[in-house]
Amino acid sequence: MTPATPAKLPPFATVLKSRDVEDPVNLWVHRPLAYAFVALIYRTPITPNQITLLAMLVGIASGACWYVGTPQLMVVGGILLWSSAILDGADGILARAKRMFSDLGRALDGSADTVVALATVPVGFYHVWVHGHQLLHVAMMPIALITSVIHIELYDFYKESYMQRVNPEWSGKPERLAEVEARLPPLVAAKAHWTSIVATHMYIGLVTAQTRVVARTNPMGAREHLRFPVNAETVRIYRKHNLGPMRLWAMISLAPHSYLMSICAMFDRLDIYLWLRVVAANVIFVVVLLWQRVASRRTHEELERAGFAPVPADLATAP
Repeated sequence: MTPATPAKLPPFATVLKSRDVEDPVNLWVHRPLAYAFVALIYRTPITPNQITLLAMLVGIASGACWYVGTPQLMVVGGILLWSSAILDGADGILARAKRMFSDLGRALDGSADTVVALATVPVGFYHVWVHGHQLLHVAMMPIALITSVIHIELYDFYKESYMQRVNPEWSGKPERLAEVEARLPPLVAAKAHWTSIVATHMYIGLVTAQTRVVARTNPMGAREHLRFPVNAETVRIYRKHNLGPMRLWAMISLAPHSYLMSICAMFDRLDIYLWLRVVAANVIFVVVLLWQRVASRRTHEELERAGFAPVPADLATAP
């Protein structure tokens, strides 16, 4: 049975997903503003999924402003993208406050970041080309676009891993790609709303890409094929080795993308953001990926010594 919705909005600290997975601006600026927004709409019928869709639409509108590219619309687009980042946190706060969780919500939330990135980064770089016509910028643009998506998707993967494995009440069973894929046929058969079907398609693509990239870049960080023992000691071990990398992953998540790109757009200097994305973000990415590989290996080794190593999922479910 679904728990009853609390009559009053729970305190701010109780509806944060985790301070460990947020960058400082997101934690101290975006989340309080998102909480204030949720306080305004808490007693309305607005759902977390509707806020997620609103965040995507606001992000797409930001890209549309930058496509037109007048000085005034560059400022408006920057405000809209920053607003999208705030709304991106409000959906989760409302879901935790009202205890409204669903597979569709996870699919929408998992896909929204990529949608906003794809709606803003290419258009922003188009604006840079129109106003500068520099071939160096053209050469940098595909690098920035591709790596932006990779950074955001891997942050989402390691964020989910971290939040699960430092939760002593977690079941130890991560979400499987086959389980995600199995959700689609019933939706199609039931002629569900197109947003549900599109979001599920996108989420399948997201989970597939994450699984493949992690398998190639950090095999010991993969979770698809494993079942994890969960207790106070496994939580302590995982947090000990993975807190540092997690905080660095947060520095290349959607939130820094949003506020840095917003600020650069407001001053009509998206060329600066292009350099930040190609150079600074990828330096952080290389460092955190190497750090994460070490952290995953050390986590596995210490869990094994303690007798709590993850086991293959088929063995975990065998009679």
